[in-house]
Amino acid sequence: MKKITLVFTLFGLFLFYSCGMKKYSTSMEQMMITETKNIKYTEKEISQDIDYFIESVEQVCPFPYMNSDSNSIQRLAMDLKKKGDRLGNELYLDFMRLSAAFNVGHIYTFPPEEMLDEAIKNGDRFFPLFVKKNSEKWEIMGIIDSALPENNIGNEVLKINGKEMSEIIESIQPLLANDGNSEEMIGASLPFLMWAVNMNHPYVVEIKNSKTGSIEVVQLQGTNDLDKYRTQKPRDTQQKLEDFISFQLLDKNIGLIDAKSFGFIQNKSITKAFEKELETYFAELKEKGVSNLIIDLRENGGGSSYPAEAILQKIAHKPYQQTGGSTMRVSVQFREFLDGLPWAIRMIAKKGSMKEYDKYPIGTNIKEESQPVLPKKVKNSFSGQVYVLIGPNTHSAAMMMANAIEDFDLGTLVGEPTKSIPRELSNALPLKTPNARIAFVVPATLFTRASGDVNNFEPVKPDVIIITSTEDIEQKGEDPEMKYVLKKIKSN
Repeated sequence: MKKITLVFTLFGLFLFYSCGMKKYSTSMEQMMITETKNIKYTEKEISQDIDYFIESVEQVCPFPYMNSDSNSIQRLAMDLKKKGDRLGNELYLDFMRLSAAFNVGHIYTFPPEEMLDEAIKNGDRFFPLFVKKNSEKWEIMGIIDSALPENNIGNEVLKINGKEMSEIIESIQPLLANDGNSEEMIGASLPFLMWAVNMNHPYVVEIKNSKTGSIEVVQLQGTNDLDKYRTQKPRDTQQKLEDFISFQLLDKNIGLIDAKSFGFIQNKSITKAFEKELETYFAELKEKGVSNLIIDLRENGGGSSYPAEAILQKIAHKPYQQTGGSTMRVSVQFREFLDGLPWAIRMIAKKGSMKEYDKYPIGTNIKEESQPVLPKKVKNSFSGQVYVLIGPNTHSAAMMMANAIEDFDLGTLVGEPTKSIPRELSNALPLKTPNARIAFVVPATLFTRASGDVNNFEPVKPDVIIITSTEDIEQKGEDPEMKYVLKKIKSN
């Protein structure tokens, strides 16, 4: 089942080395939790939070208005301040609009998990369908709690509660950055978004059969169990490595790394499990003489670059790099973040361009260029054929990994082009507003693509383009991209 995947790099290196420091790791996790409650916040409190948010973006981000207009954002901020006192639910939506206005994938608010927990306890029910846009049609791609028979997957949703889908999407669009990923995020997070904009059950849904063209109107009561579909699991949920990445053998000569997400590095036990499983897996590939490896990044929304680098070190046999350069802003917020790190991590962090960080004036943009280098010598490196599956949902750290493979010819890319491009604002610093306690992130660094070409604004493009439709996956039970790679391996 697909769902919204919020992307955060969150200084994966720092978090990786902090795994043994429980107190620090816990405080970082706390910074990612929106504590907003559905109580009334005063106009003064809201105004202070909005000012804090905008000032943070302007001070931390090296190019805060790279994809937006500063005057438009200031007007939006003023309008939001003038709305007066309001409840936390409405206030959170206002901050979604404000962060989306910057139109940067790594400027966003973390979901109001505490409000969601409270809503579930109070018996709120959520829209039980996920959808996906296909040729201007919004088709059913997932069904929760058997709200509809599975044969409805692929059918088109025309209306919900009397509103055309185009009207609903238009009302939701301003809540998400239009960075090439918004339509996928809307469709895959529709239950949360409809709850957020107060579209409540029962849901009267008008559905058009994709095969016969007949239209049926059904009433859905909604679901009160979103736990396994939520962007962040409830805090008492135990996640496993397999929720993020799995290592398999498809047969005696084909390995598969299904990398669904690199967003696990802040979890000590999962990170240790990843390191152990990675070594065990590549030792097995070597022992069994496996000569073909498939890495699936198609639904990987990113996370830390650390897992991507660990895998690249195993498969690369020529110079490469994941980014060709960076521009980092010196800010009070980031300096405080560095000063708050445990000593050992701070020493690791302050290397390279960071070494002289404290000597630069606040507001300075530190620029750094890098050159590809040979990978470190590692145990059980892989020397066979590597195939990497990518698509529109390959973002952030996963997209940068795919770009390194593209620019330095480390494998064969198969699938569809990414929607995000390898010139992005990343290294997201977690912050929290002082009053409503809305957790958000701001990118501190602009990265250039792996080759270092600052004039290349193209997405990551596959060597072999294969388009996969919802019908292929959900109705035919086929995976054209995987089918192509398996056929290619067999022919070789």
